Amino acid sequence: MGLSLISPAFAAGEEDATVLYNKGIDLYEQDKVEQSIATFKKAIALNPEFYEAYYNLARIQEAEGKTQDAIESYEKLLKIAPEDYESTYQFGEFLYKKGYLSKSLSYLNKIPANSEFKTKSDTLIAKIKKRQVELAEESKIKAEQSLKSTTVGNIPAPSGLVINSKSEMFVASFSESKIIKISKDGMTKTVFADKTKNIDGPIGLAIDSFDNIYVANYNKGTVTLFDKDGNSRVLMYAKKPYCINLDENKKKIYVTEQQNNSVISYDITDVIKESEAKTKLEVKPASNIVEPVEKKVISVPIKDKTPLGVPSIQESTFTRGDPASSITAPIMIPSNGMFD
Repeated sequence: MGLSLISPAFAAGEEDATVLYNKGIDLYEQDKVEQSIATFKKAIALNPEFYEAYYNLARIQEAEGKTQDAIESYEKLLKIAPEDYESTYQFGEFLYKKGYLSKSLSYLNKIPANSEFKTKSDTLIAKIKKRQVELAEESKIKAEQSLKSTTVGNIPAPSGLVINSKSEMFVASFSESKIIKISKDGMTKTVFADKTKNIDGPIGLAIDSFDNIYVANYNKGTVTLFDKDGNSRVLMYAKKPYCINLDENKKKIYVTEQQNNSVISYDITDVIKESEAKTKLEVKPASNIVEPVEKKVISVPIKDKTPLGVPSIQESTFTRGDPASSITAPIMIPSNGMFD
C-alpha cells in the first residue's frame, strides 16, 4: 500500500504482544486496514511501551486520514522515544499539512543541530513562519471585509457581473444559463435573459456607457448583445468564449477563446452609432422660444378723454323749489353717463 512499516525484529514485551504486532503487519499488507489497526492496539494494550507498534499505528492512521488518532499515537510514541528525530520530523510535517502550525513548530524545534533531520526541519520551519505571516494578514483583511461587505444575492455558479447606469446589477449564472438582474437595493431578483434569448453557459460580461450588455456564451460559442431594453441578438461567434472586456474609446470588445488559446477583438462601431442615434431621438432639446401673450386693449371714446374710472365734474342747472334758498352746487356724474 506504499507505506513502510517497522519490521518486528525489535518488538519487545510479552510474546502475545509480539505475535499480535506481526499479525498487524500481515493484515495491513493484505489491505485489511481496520483489522490491522485493531491488532496493533491490542499489542499496545499488552505492552504500553511497545514503541514500534505505536509507530506503525501512527503511520497507518495518518495514511487513512484519521488525523486525531494519528496525533495521539505520535504523541505517545515520542514520549517513549523523544530522541527519535525522524519520527519527530515526520510528526511535525504531518501537523504542518493539517494546519497545526504552532504545534508543528513545537516539535520541529526539538530537533538538535547535530541531527541529520535538522536541515529538513529548518526548511519546514521557514515555510511555517511564512505561512503564519500570511494567515495573520488574511485574518486582518477578513476582519476589515466583514465590516464592509454584505451578500447582495445568491446566484448558482455565478460568473460574470456588470452594473448599469441605474446601479442595477446583472450576474451570469453559468449552471442555469441565465442572466439574473438584481435591483439597486438588492431586494429584487428577476431573470433578465435565458436560453430563449441566446444564453447558454454565460461566463464573461461587459457593459458600455449606453447600457448595452455583451455576454460570452461558453457553451453556445457566441457573444450575445443586449440593449438596455432587453432586446438581444448574436453579435459574433467564438470558440469557447470565456472572458470579455470592452474598450469603448477604440469601439472594440476583446474576447478570450479557450479552444483556440487566443484573444480576439471585435469592432462595435456600428453598435455605438446605433446607440448614439437612439439616444438623440429619446432626448428632446429644451425650447428657448417664448410664446407671445395676447394683450387686451380697452378703447376710450374720443369725445371723452377722461380715463375710465375717473369721474368728470359738470355743473347742474337744477335748483330747489324755493329760489330764495336755492343753491347751485356741483354733483358727481360719471362720464358717458345718462346726462351726456
